Amino acid sequence: MKLMVMIRNSEFLRGTLTTYFAAMPTEMSDQDQPFSGEPIKHALRLFRELLDRSPSSYIQVVAPLAVLGTTINTLRTVSTVVDEVIETRLMEVESRKDAIIDIQRRGAVLRDSDGTLATRLDRQLQLETPPDDFRELTIIPTFEDIHTDKEPFLRTNIVRGRYPDVDTYLDVQFRLMREDFVRPLREGIAEFLDMRKQGLGKDRRLQDIRVYHDVHVVHPLCTMNGIVYRIQFDAARLRGVRWQSTKRLIFGSLLCLSKDEFKTMFFATVAERDAEELQQGCVQIRFEQNHDDASSISPTDTFIMVETSAYFEAYRHVLKGLQEVEEDAMPFAKYIVDCDCANGVDPPAYLRERYGDVEYDLRALVETPKQVLVTARRRARPRNRDPFGSDLDESENSGDDDEKLTDVYGSNNPHFARARSVPILRDDMWPSADALHLDESQYLAVKMALTKEFSVIQGPPGTGKTYIGLKIVQALLKNKSVWLRDQDLMNSPTRPILVVCYTNHALDQFLEGISEFHSTDIVRVGGRSRSEKMEQFNLKTIRFSQRKSRDLPRYIHEGAAEARDDMECFRQGMEIAVAKMMATQRGLLHEHALMPLMSDKHRESLMNMPPMGHDPGWAMVGKKGSITVQWLGLKGNVIILPGGGNQNQPEEEEEDGRVEEDEKDEEIDVVEEAGFAEEQRLLDTDDDKRRKAKRKVREDVHVDLALDVDALQLEEDQAGEHGLWQVQTNAKKMKQKVKHELSKTDMMTETEVRRVHNVWTLQLRDRWRLYRYWVARYWAKYRESIEGYEREYEHAAKRLVEFQTQEDGEIMKQATVIGMTTTGAARYRSILQDIQPAIIIVEEAAEVLEAHIVTTLSQQCQHLILIGDHQQLRPNPTVYQLAKKYNMDISLFERMVKNDMQCVRLQSQHRMRPEFARLLTPHIYESLDNHESVLNYENIKGVSSNMFFVDHSYWEAHDGDTKSRSNMHEAKFMASFCRYLLKQGYSPSQITILTTYTGQLFNFKKVMPRQVFEGVRVCNVDNFQGEESDIILLSLVRSNVEGNVGFLKVENRVCVALSRAKKGFYAIGNLTMLSQTSTLWSKIIQELREQGCVGRHLKLCCQNHPDTSIMAVTEKDFEKAPAGGCMRPCDFRLECGHACASACHPIDPEHEEYKCKKPCKNVLCDLGHKCPKPCHETCDDCKIRVEKTIPDCQHKQKVACYVPPSEFVCQIPCEKTLPCNHKCKNKCGERCTQYCKEVVPHQLPCLHTIQAACSAKEDSLVCNTPCPQVLKCGHPCSGTCHLCKQGRLHQPCVRPCNRELICSHQCREPCSHQNCPPCRSPCRNRCVHSHCQDECGKPCVVMPCQEPCEWRCKHHKCDKHCGEPCDRPRCDQPCQKRRRCGRCKKSRPCIGMCGEPCPKKCRVCDRKELTEDVFGTEGEPGARFVQLEDCGHVLEVSGLDQWMDQGTDDTTDRNIKLKTCPIARCKTPIRHNVRYGNSIKNTLAKIEEVKNQQYVPKAERNSSLKMLAGLRDHDLDLRLYCAESSTDLYKQVGRCCLSSPEELAMFEKRILFLKKIARRKKDKKKCLSALADKRYIMELDREIKELENWLLRRTAYVSDQEWEEFEREMARLKCLLKLRVLQSQIQRKGISLKDVTQTILDGAERRLTDLKPFTEDREEMVEQTLEYVQETVTLKSATAMGAAYGAMGVRQSRASTRHPLGTAGDAYGRIEARRLARSGQADLAKVYGSKFDDFTI
Repeated sequence: MKLMVMIRNSEFLRGTLTTYFAAMPTEMSDQDQPFSGEPIKHALRLFRELLDRSPSSYIQVVAPLAVLGTTINTLRTVSTVVDEVIETRLMEVESRKDAIIDIQRRGAVLRDSDGTLATRLDRQLQLETPPDDFRELTIIPTFEDIHTDKEPFLRTNIVRGRYPDVDTYLDVQFRLMREDFVRPLREGIAEFLDMRKQGLGKDRRLQDIRVYHDVHVVHPLCTMNGIVYRIQFDAARLRGVRWQSTKRLIFGSLLCLSKDEFKTMFFATVAERDAEELQQGCVQIRFEQNHDDASSISPTDTFIMVETSAYFEAYRHVLKGLQEVEEDAMPFAKYIVDCDCANGVDPPAYLRERYGDVEYDLRALVETPKQVLVTARRRARPRNRDPFGSDLDESENSGDDDEKLTDVYGSNNPHFARARSVPILRDDMWPSADALHLDESQYLAVKMALTKEFSVIQGPPGTGKTYIGLKIVQALLKNKSVWLRDQDLMNSPTRPILVVCYTNHALDQFLEGISEFHSTDIVRVGGRSRSEKMEQFNLKTIRFSQRKSRDLPRYIHEGAAEARDDMECFRQGMEIAVAKMMATQRGLLHEHALMPLMSDKHRESLMNMPPMGHDPGWAMVGKKGSITVQWLGLKGNVIILPGGGNQNQPEEEEEDGRVEEDEKDEEIDVVEEAGFAEEQRLLDTDDDKRRKAKRKVREDVHVDLALDVDALQLEEDQAGEHGLWQVQTNAKKMKQKVKHELSKTDMMTETEVRRVHNVWTLQLRDRWRLYRYWVARYWAKYRESIEGYEREYEHAAKRLVEFQTQEDGEIMKQATVIGMTTTGAARYRSILQDIQPAIIIVEEAAEVLEAHIVTTLSQQCQHLILIGDHQQLRPNPTVYQLAKKYNMDISLFERMVKNDMQCVRLQSQHRMRPEFARLLTPHIYESLDNHESVLNYENIKGVSSNMFFVDHSYWEAHDGDTKSRSNMHEAKFMASFCRYLLKQGYSPSQITILTTYTGQLFNFKKVMPRQVFEGVRVCNVDNFQGEESDIILLSLVRSNVEGNVGFLKVENRVCVALSRAKKGFYAIGNLTMLSQTSTLWSKIIQELREQGCVGRHLKLCCQNHPDTSIMAVTEKDFEKAPAGGCMRPCDFRLECGHACASACHPIDPEHEEYKCKKPCKNVLCDLGHKCPKPCHETCDDCKIRVEKTIPDCQHKQKVACYVPPSEFVCQIPCEKTLPCNHKCKNKCGERCTQYCKEVVPHQLPCLHTIQAACSAKEDSLVCNTPCPQVLKCGHPCSGTCHLCKQGRLHQPCVRPCNRELICSHQCREPCSHQNCPPCRSPCRNRCVHSHCQDECGKPCVVMPCQEPCEWRCKHHKCDKHCGEPCDRPRCDQPCQKRRRCGRCKKSRPCIGMCGEPCPKKCRVCDRKELTEDVFGTEGEPGARFVQLEDCGHVLEVSGLDQWMDQGTDDTTDRNIKLKTCPIARCKTPIRHNVRYGNSIKNTLAKIEEVKNQQYVPKAERNSSLKMLAGLRDHDLDLRLYCAESSTDLYKQVGRCCLSSPEELAMFEKRILFLKKIARRKKDKKKCLSALADKRYIMELDREIKELENWLLRRTAYVSDQEWEEFEREMARLKCLLKLRVLQSQIQRKGISLKDVTQTILDGAERRLTDLKPFTEDREEMVEQTLEYVQETVTLKSATAMGAAYGAMGVRQSRASTRHPLGTAGDAYGRIEARRLARSGQADLAKVYGSKFDDFTI
């Protein structure tokens, strides 16, 4: 330190050094260049030491550092002196200087201290006081987090040296972690808003976020984890995105939605990702907070959504874990926080605390020879890779394994007895390394891991990190009695070993090794495993097994079952509405479903379709004919004609740019970045829950679709088979067009909609925009109906998750070994804290963020073992700046190494050829020994060298979406080389193609067809960490003018890329550029040159002709070896006599698989035609077409040679004329068509005319002409001629009621309600303590809030409970507070009243708004104001007091209503305001009284259900004739709430009418013998079925008019049955009626069968006619006739039929009567009138 002080104050620093560097660029010669870099490096190191040890020295360092910086910039352009080391050191010094200046600017005092460590500045920075307690910070970002202009408080992760205390350490880790996912949002949103202000284009790329426009929250979906929401965004802007490969919207990514420029925000995460749905703009998300607010989002709300790639789930659990760590309870704080590593590491506590020497049984490490372990490892590992890294194939060295096995339990193993009892802490008593079958470095690693409580083991590539880890675990499990003490067993069954791995692959590999020697009590928690051996250990599998055997505690099983039952109940309540909403994504809604959502002018203009000439495509025929389809320009939905013909094309073709399915099938599978990232985020249990979330929606829900695109092709096929008459259309293209339009989110605004007068005058684009607006309103309608179910389902799902967490905890407590990925450890952190593992082993520890490991540790953890390699991949924070400036990418592993923690590095590699290893040493590792197993690999076939790097100068390309790089030249070259290697006989599993950039993966997909490269693995280098392959083909990608090498300059990534190959290693890249811009690459390329393994071309050698070689520079050069050999012909003589026509090929030398492709010379027929097939195929019949005369018609046709003319079907069009005088459309050789397909006009019985096929039957045609009648409610009928039964039974009115309910909501039910049903909107009644969670129409809880009233000020205080009227007056004193104005930023006096919330207005800035004339008192001097909480308006207090006090004495029901905001344009009900609390409470109490009258209590609903069940069960006719219908109706009753008297009345009437239908069926059956004509029977069956279907339709309400019309139809049916019986008797007996009598009888038949309503007058006339005919006709069998009519009740009093049916309108007056009926004290027939007198109640 003294030397540093001398230098700081010396002339050397101020003058000499500055002058030297200033002159360096001009005085340096070419000979000096190799030596000029060293002085610069030394100077930079000196500056760094000065700033570290004496921060105040920055004053003296600034000047020479500035000069040196200028010199470096100059040298960078004129020489090669500036290398990567100089760049890195310069950046570190500049960063340190800037940090010192920044901390001094903030007022900190810089103190120097002699003898301090190099991290003195870091510790001074850490001593700054945080602005707040990190334990109080929210994890979800706040408004201030996103919109702040201040730099967040962050401190650097101390790499060298100690932290002041535990809280400082935790604070640093917490703030860096939180900033890692908040900063991209903050900076991205700020950039986006700035872009909007400047009016820049919407498609401009943003640096930190991805933006999605026109986002709509469509509908909720039920999953096992709770409610998720399906959203739709504008996918048209993202046509260039490759959804299969992009990391956009992958599982767990954080989203932020806003509809007001991010003033308010909803945070969510991606819950489900499907690439095909993403192409349509759909994805499922889960809201992370504000669930109640989220459930109230309307589908018409339009959001902007931004996305960051941060995996929020992991951040959430880790951040929460850091907040929960107690300062005095953090394990291993001595090493992690204090960095007290220089004095060595203590033994684990379970060894220290035991008396005497602790002995371990190490026989498990001695008893298994290497050969046995190698074989076991080879079986356990994929791709024949073992933990040693040995490359021996199954075929190599396997023959003599049996010879090398020894009897480990016999006398042949002298070390066995000694290893049985080893004093573990005494080095001199340990068995030797040879006895344990370990080399020296492995021996030291195992010894340290078993004897030190904190162990760090570094394993360079191929050195067997996993093997050593398994040895350690094997020894620990063998001696678990040492670390699992008896007192621990009393608390829990086990204190397991926890194994944490970064990837699923590493976890499977490690646990497979453990299962070889410990086959039970293992639990795996991670992503989906590809290992069959791991299936039995997966948490999901064990959970299923335990549930089946009921091994869980009973309370968990019962609680989870109850939660699932509740979820299923609420899901069923939601699924109908959700099914209706989801149906809008698969087709077009019929106009009938949209009518209630249209304005009057739109409805009328849509139905008044303009004439379309004679275009048959506009014909509205058939059951599914729809005006909506035609209005949207889809001419095809109207009936498909059977038999083919030309088809109409849609107006617009589907846009290009979409990948077809067949193209996708041809592409090779690559390890996509998105798929890999999602795989690491998902746990195995998540997959199960997601599959359940994908369950099909209900198919029994009727949705009135005018066009179902999914069923379009099926309907087209069925049309030809069953003769359905529909105009032809191109179903496939129509399907594409409709799906494309439905995926859009652009819709009309309210203003645009109001401007539309005639919907037919709109352009096609605007028609679709208007349709999407209607669909959004359709969504909103159903969304509002299920808000309550969402809330209850979410609560039940949380309960289920809690029970499942307890269930998983119980399972893990029984385990001895728990294996988790880092994602699983974060997710199950709370369980791990409860289980408290005694030993934690972290593999790949150098890749894991420090906070992840720290939060995994429990207070009782006594042993931590870190295994990894910090010289390979580091942790990867989301924000690059946090990694570089704040050292966030430094893992706990690396930090411990840099703080002199004892670390053992494994020395011997068992993977790669020695020449490959020389690329790593000494450039990356100081040394690395080669195991003997890697010295004898066979050479790679067909290539002159086992390793080669191809140099090129083809430029790279930049991907705008993924920000990645690609190089098509490299992709084509490596694909061609891979094909060449496959032709040498290598299997696809032996070859792996690696690339340093994910953008290059897409290029490989393009140039590597699946049929050729199936099985070849193509992967990003980062995702191949920890794996290996026989042959590696590496694409380096980077090649540009700027010399920018990006990630390739990172030593860690280079290390991984160079160390994956075992036998063959080939790379391609711009090596010239790499060597010029990177010192590391310069050294590597120099090593390659020395080995002769680098050049502009790759030398290929033919196996069959060694003297022939090919120099491959581009992919086209591989064409010189078309079959993998050379261009020489093969000329091998085949069995068929031909010579092999292929070029030289090294595989299949005996031509056992070769197929001769020369032409076959066999003659097939008498005409001398030769076989056209290749030689290797079997000859077939002669199919050459020749002219022949068809005997039946004498036409000449081209016929296949082998086909006789008599068997050929003539293809000339038929010339015959059908009976209808239209020409036959079939071929000459076919039978004439049975059904004429010519489209002609048809006149229906209703006198309307439609277009249909000539042969269409009248009963198959449906009239869709709009019904012209006006309903009794005054609105036009929305039905059609067919649906309304030609005016006899109208469709219900679909106009919304829009009446204001007593609760101040607007009634959204149809207008047919006389008394509006209970309101279904969420109840808004609340106080400061709680809120009502029921529907608005349901009475709130009986007991009002019992919390103390919060209304108080310094003048008055209320002593009542919150739910009671207050006993204090309003305070009229002005508020004395001051508040900061948001506009002028000045502190102003409050303008409100004492004790009231301060209005958020300023008397100066908001003067115009405050003085707006409402009461006339606003402009008075000193006026005071109150802000209404419900609408936010600020009103003058005296005027508002009078307004609220007006009419408080009026208690009539007609005037019970909440006061509304007095501003005319607002009228929001005033529900929440403490000043007017008494007035509000009084009104709400009266409203509750009315609710109690209108709402049917639960007890009464239950009795109603029992009564209705009794009506069904005790009626014999119902059980015999309407069993299925009565069951269906009762199910409908069970699904309804029955919350209003109208619903009760409706179902009672429906059951009573169903009884009447059953009676009619019974009557018909009795009279079957009398009905002579089968037409009469079919007619009656059809009529009865139509009425029965009408009665069973699912509807919430039936209007009085509908009941009356239905009653008339029932009366008509009864009379019709009487008529048919009478006519049949007359016909059977051969009775001849007089003309007058026959005329009268015909008139009665006409009145019963024509299309006019069957009025009471008509009924009376028909009854009189039937009686008259009955009396005037002389029948031979009067007795039989009398019996028949006795069954029919002909003499029934007509007076009873004229009594009107009791209506729902007077239901309130009959409530008591119905209650008596249900209790058995009254008769329901009497309640509803004598019309039901033919029923037995």
